[in-house]
Amino acid sequence: MILCLQICDSQGFPFYTRTFGGYSEVDGALLSGLVSVIGNLGRQIFKQNIATITFGTANEATNMIVVAKDLYSENKSIYFVFYLKGKYNNQFIKEIATTLFIENKIQLCSTDFEADPIKIRVDNLIKVKFNDFKNSF
Repeated sequence: MILCLQICDSQGFPFYTRTFGGYSEVDGALLSGLVSVIGNLGRQIFKQNIATITFGTANEATNMIVVAKDLYSENKSIYFVFYLKGKYNNQFIKEIATTLFIENKIQLCSTDFEADPIKIRVDNLIKVKFNDFKNSF
């Protein structure tokens, strides 16, 4: 089950944060800062993007799955961060991230950022294309 979805960039800027299923509200800036730091550290030390971080053990584990999309023209990455409990379908996660990236690329590249258009577009895509995605695993 998806607990939270966040879209942020490699500089720690949160574009979008949404929680699902009664998951407690989270500080978008705090989460995006954490993802940014871990992402930059991973690139410098391991020469790879983040993929999965697990909190907890066995059946009680919560996974943080990060799908990175590079914006070469802007020299930054956009991170699609999924906080999940239980089993998940990695291919479906990548499909969601790719769709959200393609549909919002212009806004994510813009230096004149406005949160409302991205929130509306992402919420609408989730509703139309991935209606029951939070329970699809």
